[in-house]
Amino acid sequence: MSQTTFSQFPKKYNIGEVKLQRLPDVEGLDSFIKLANKFRNIFRNNFLNKNYVSHKESVKFFKNLNSDNSRILYAISYNQTWIGHFGARYLDDKNIMLDNAVRFSPEGGKELFKKINLSIINLIRKHHPTNDILIIVDRKNVLSLKLHGELDYRECSKELYENLSINSENYILKVLTKND
Repeated sequence: MSQTTFSQFPKKYNIGEVKLQRLPDVEGLDSFIKLANKFRNIFRNNFLNKNYVSHKESVKFFKNLNSDNSRILYAISYNQTWIGHFGARYLDDKNIMLDNAVRFSPEGGKELFKKINLSIINLIRKHHPTNDILIIVDRKNVLSLKLHGELDYRECSKELYENLSINSENYILKVLTKND
């Protein structure tokens, strides 16, 4: 993989009054990590790794994002208050996955994460037009299924489930169609 997979993505951008800032280069990173860790553990059943994550592990994860060329993650703030994060992860020459969407607060309105989801999809399409865009969602996570439900995703092959070690009974793995 090229070291520049996400280098053309903006460091900061706005969606209305909401600011997205590329992690870990944000002011107030420590307070952000504290919230991210808290909500990651509250909603840990929605993650592939359902284990409790210590604050120390979260600090390491977020501070190492600059050296992890496979990921981009944006901290999301509304009126200078952290309200969540959302990003993408490079899997291989063909696939980029929407990744790590966690909301800390309802601030910004009900439709906010849908707008952020679409903005990240548009960035991927602009900078990596030949890549497929994937999602993995816990089958019990109704809110996440709704978030992606209005877009034209199709379920992936059993082979891709196996290649990514995804349990198809608990999770759904989908690919966004190119023409959506």
